[in-house]
Amino acid sequence: MSGTMQLLDRIELRRFVGREFLLWLWLESELFEATLETKEHGSFGLWLEGRLVLSAGQESTVIKGSAPGNHREAKESLLRGKLPDRAGIHISWGDHESTLTLRGEQMAFAGLTLPTKLGKEEDEAPALAPPPPVRKKKKGGPRGDAPSDEAHEAFYERMHLARDVENIFQALYADFLALRLGPAWTETILPALEAWVSGEAVDADRYKRARSKHVPAGRSR
Repeated sequence: MSGTMQLLDRIELRRFVGREFLLWLWLESELFEATLETKEHGSFGLWLEGRLVLSAGQESTVIKGSAPGNHREAKESLLRGKLPDRAGIHISWGDHESTLTLRGEQMAFAGLTLPTKLGKEEDEAPALAPPPPVRKKKKGGPRGDAPSDEAHEAFYERMHLARDVENIFQALYADFLALRLGPAWTETILPALEAWVSGEAVDADRYKRARSKHVPAGRSR
C-alpha cells in the first residue's frame, strides 16, 4: 500500500510538467510564428486554436477564439500565476491538417480530428474503430453490404495520420525535456518566458541559437 501511495505522490508532484510543456509550446508557436521543428520531422505548423484554459488551484480562465493565446486576458492570467491546463491545437505537416485538445496534467489528447481521402474529418479514438470484416460474396449471388475498399483505405489512413500526430508530439516533448532538465531552462527559456509574458520583445533568432546548443535543429526538407 505504501508503494502505491508513493507512486501517487510522485504523479501528483509532477503534474506541473505537462502544463509547463503546454506553456513552452505556446511560447514557441508565437515566437516562431506558428512554425516549429524537430530533428525527426523537420518543419511543421503548430498554433493554439479554439479554446485555452488556464488555472491556478480552483480558479480557471477560459478563452475562446481563433487565436486564444493572443488575447490580452491570456497573458494577464499568466502574470497572475496561472498555467495552461488544456489548449486547442492546430497542427499542419506535409499535406495534412489536424486539430486536437492537449490536456496538460494528463498529457493526453482529446477531440483529435483527422482528414481522409474521402474529404471527411473523423473524431477521436472511438472513430478509429476498425471497419467490419469484408464478407465474401457468394458465387453468383449479389454483392451484399461488404464495406468498400475505399472505407478500408480511409480507416488505415486515419490510423497512419494519428500515429504521425503522436510521433510529432513525442518528439516535441523529448525536446522540451532536454531543455527543462538542463541548464538551458534557467539560461534561455525562463528569461524568454518572463519577457514574453510581460509583453517585451524576444529576439527569436537569439533564442533559437541558444536553444539549438541543447536541442538539435530540424533536418532540412
